[in-house]
Amino acid sequence: MGTQNVIHISAEILAELRTKAAAEGKTVDEFAEDALRKGLEERSWQDLIAYGRERGHESGYAEDDIVDVVRNNRLRNR
Repeated sequence: MGTQNVIHISAEILAELRTKAAAEGKTVDEFAEDALRKGLEERSWQDLIAYGRERGHESGYAEDDIVDVVRNNRLRNR
């Protein structure tokens, strides 16, 4: 069992959590934890993508250049 915390969410969100949790045979806590975990993972991916775009922009490469840059790098490092 995890640590108990209190969060405040709207009645609308709570109703949706209850409905979806019941449909999946989970408790609201289990469903909410899964949803939060997925949201945090998605945010981490989005942060990584933003970082990559920023670094690419700073390096002068366009997004369309990525495939060639990676291919050339792999060939050089064999």
